[in-house]
Amino acid sequence: MKHITRSLAALPLLLALFLPERSNAQILSRGDLFGPGAPPPMAGIELALGKHSQQGTFKADCGCTFENGDGTGFMGAAFFELPFDYQWAIGIKAGIDFKNTSSTVSLTESAIIQGSVSGTADTVASMQLNRISTVSMTFLNFQPYVQYQFFRMGPFVQAGLQAGFLMANHFTQQRELTQTSITINGKTSNNLRFQNGTIDETINDSTIADVNKLRLGLVFSAGYNIQISERSVLAPLLTYDFPLTAVRSTNASGWKLGSLYASAELKFRLD
Repeated sequence: MKHITRSLAALPLLLALFLPERSNAQILSRGDLFGPGAPPPMAGIELALGKHSQQGTFKADCGCTFENGDGTGFMGAAFFELPFDYQWAIGIKAGIDFKNTSSTVSLTESAIIQGSVSGTADTVASMQLNRISTVSMTFLNFQPYVQYQFFRMGPFVQAGLQAGFLMANHFTQQRELTQTSITINGKTSNNLRFQNGTIDETINDSTIADVNKLRLGLVFSAGYNIQISERSVLAPLLTYDFPLTAVRSTNASGWKLGSLYASAELKFRLD
């Protein structure tokens, strides 16, 4: 009995010698992708193709109103991501975003037909024309975001606030003939052209007046993490950028640019 009592008394000492020393609690654990704790920080790049749409309307110098524009563009960004655990992470993205939209409005305008069918005199006639606007804008974007990972790998969602600083913009307006012949007083004139010899002409080619330099948007993403090596992850991503600020306030009503992106992120572990 005395030997048993001594053995039991020595047990706490043996446990203290062989068990690892307990460390102070950490905010972030440096586990691996499939181990306990949280994954290490990650950094990478994102490349995206965007489908952009015009919301609201704006007026050009011609007085005509453009609406329902759309177009395509490209976005490239670098990002840093800091996980708190296997579910939650915060991050920030910074990159360049090229947005483009085009809108067409059909109008009936007065045109001067030189050397008309009624003789050598010019004739003023009403003709159907298209006015085509093209808007191009380049932003330097910064986007802090929060990410929720549903499993250790696989589907995730992101939400963030994007601030875009305008770096460049351009506006082009063209007139386009929708008919190349006209009948006046029973006589037809064919092969009508503008003075430049074509069926379209550029009447405005400049920057956008009174444009806002700051663009804000709410960004929502859904993606899927795929581990491609021990230290890298590939994530296809679908993102919608909901605009909060207008392109401009003068001669416009709710003129904003929204975007839908299909992209891919390549992430690298930083441990």
